[in-house]
Amino acid sequence: MTGVTTPDLGEPEPNEEPGDTAQLRIEFDDKAVDVRGPSSRLHELTDSMSLTVATVGGAAGPTLALGALPEGTPAWVTGAVADAQLVFLAYVVTTIFVRRSRRTRSA
Repeated sequence: MTGVTTPDLGEPEPNEEPGDTAQLRIEFDDKAVDVRGPSSRLHELTDSMSLTVATVGGAAGPTLALGALPEGTPAWVTGAVADAQLVFLAYVVTTIFVRRSRRTRSA
């Protein structure tokens, strides 16, 4: 039987006392990234990471989707798949900017 095995990377060290430091931990495969910084700047970090993922997805998404289509797929289906990927990318990027502008206005 197959299953997903989560690597034991250890637990991140919790902040002992409340303060102005935020901690972001991202785990994948057998690696982990632990970022710490001022909590007032955490939104900028997550926005930057989201935009980076969206940018990579904008290039890789249509490429991978088109590569998965079987040979002989009609041109309109190929175009529709690529368009759908790009529309979703535009939605994600727009959502990030709308969230950022709302946060800026409320501050």
